[in-house]
Amino acid sequence: MARFTRRNLSSTAKQAHRGFLHGFTSLFTLNPIPRPLPLILLCSFCMASPLMVGLLTNHLNAGLTACIGALLGLYSPSFTPGYRASTLVKMIVPFGASFTLGLLTQSFLPASALSLSLVSFIAVYLALYKQMRPPAAFFFIMVCCLSKTHHVESSEIPFMAGAFFAGSLFATSMVLLHDLLLIRPKPPRPETPDTPLWQPALFTKALVVGITVGGSYYLAGMAGIDNPYWVPITVAAVLQGQRMTDFWQRSLHRSIGTGLGMLLATGIFSLSPSPVILVALLFVLAFTIEMLIAKNYALACVFITPLTVILAHTAPIGYSAETLIIARMTDVLIGATFALMAGLVLKILPYSKSHRVR
Repeated sequence: MARFTRRNLSSTAKQAHRGFLHGFTSLFTLNPIPRPLPLILLCSFCMASPLMVGLLTNHLNAGLTACIGALLGLYSPSFTPGYRASTLVKMIVPFGASFTLGLLTQSFLPASALSLSLVSFIAVYLALYKQMRPPAAFFFIMVCCLSKTHHVESSEIPFMAGAFFAGSLFATSMVLLHDLLLIRPKPPRPETPDTPLWQPALFTKALVVGITVGGSYYLAGMAGIDNPYWVPITVAAVLQGQRMTDFWQRSLHRSIGTGLGMLLATGIFSLSPSPVILVALLFVLAFTIEMLIAKNYALACVFITPLTVILAHTAPIGYSAETLIIARMTDVLIGATFALMAGLVLKILPYSKSHRVR
């Protein structure tokens, strides 16, 4: 037993060393992965437009909420051309349900953490079952986390949920228009093999991710961390990987990218940008992220950070750069620690080799 334990500890240490070295070298690597430029421009426009509508109608918070709903459009580059809109339509209700459930439970920490665990478990399981490419379950978890920063009265929840659904519908409509105009002829729909819904390996991964995401949020809230949503978002981002090497690499990229991103966010918000400038920022940030996300995750995180700050209604006005950077880096490091612990649990759990964390 002791020999087995030492062997596993030694193997884990070697993998951590390899993961760190690979993660460090990948910081300076741009992967040659093509991105559909017209579609990314359209999705970025869908992200920013609701805020302009909210500004013109004097409903700025509802506009920002609709921007979060429009995150659904960012899934479209991962889907088959010509069938993107029909796939997004199937996702609108569960996507909106993730946000609404977060709103309904935001005032009670245990229920809030439980709802986040439930959303994470279901989203991860279905994303693995459908073999979705990134961002897979991530945005479902992210919107549930962001909903907890929207401190609204119970009577306003239906209005905010409606604004969220409106943002998702707008993005889906624009993607449909894009495919109708630009995708000709329409390619045949890819066949999907019939597989049983119950998959023990997927259940194990989804359960571990769900418990870790919800548990990290609960512990962060109990510890009195300001804006604890940063912790579970980091957990979800890191656990998108499939191997321990991926977890180490994404942890390193997330930490360094967030630190640089907080410098960028602090510089942006120290200028007290007007709502019109925020609209332009949302477009530029969303476009830059989508162009970089598959090429270099750390570089994309630099721009993800200020985008998340805007969408979470937590613009750092009136705080020192040092305080903000320390707070966010602490949150990210805590989240990365939880994620790596979950990765070790996945590594030792006895589930099928096809999904084993290596």
